[in-house]
Parts: sequence; C-alpha cells; structure tokens
Amino acid sequence: MAAPQKQFGIALKNARNEKNLTQAELAEVLDISLPYIKDLERFKNNPSYEMFKRIIRYFNLSADAIIYPEKDLSDDTLQKLERLLTRCNEQQLSVVLATAEALLAMEDA
Repeated sequence: MAAPQKQFGIALKNARNEKNLTQAELAEVLDISLPYIKDLERFKNNPSYEMFKRIIRYFNLSADAIIYPEKDLSDDTLQKLERLLTRCNEQQLSVVLATAEALLAMEDA
C-alpha cells in the first residue's frame, strides 16, 4: 500500500493533468505557492485538512479513494454526482431535481 502522502500526490498530479493545468496554474487557482504544489506531488509534504478538502472539492475527487486506495471504490457517475450535490445550496438542489424530473418525464412521453 502506498503511503498516504504518496497516494495524495499521485491523485493530485493525475487530477491536475486531467484538467490540463500546470502546477503554476493550479497554485494560482488555489491561491497557494508553486513550491507547495510541487512538494505535494513529489510526496515531500502532506496537505493540511483544509487544503486536502479544497483540493478534493476543486477536482471533485473521492476522499475515500485517496485514504483507502486498497478498497475497490469504483468512481462511477452516481458517486461523482453525489459529491457535487453536497456542494449545492437548496436553490441549486431544486434546479437539479426539476431537471432530473423533466428528463425522466421526457422518457415517459
């Protein structure tokens, strides 16, 4: 099993690359230093809880997949949607609900 900081560094680098962001661009987006991002990706530093939370929310990553890499936590569409929904306020949730209901009604028509 990979050490926690190694697992986080790998996940961070993969997520950053998937969004086609450079380390400098990510550092700017998250308002942190470039050396800090580099250290995280090279397994030389652990993020604080707040930074861990900001990064996984920014990339919509599963914290469980990082913390428990040995478990089979297939990251399907439903799990991604659930993580996004936890970030919505009541008004946004109402829009998502209405949209889902409208999509399903179209199938019934």
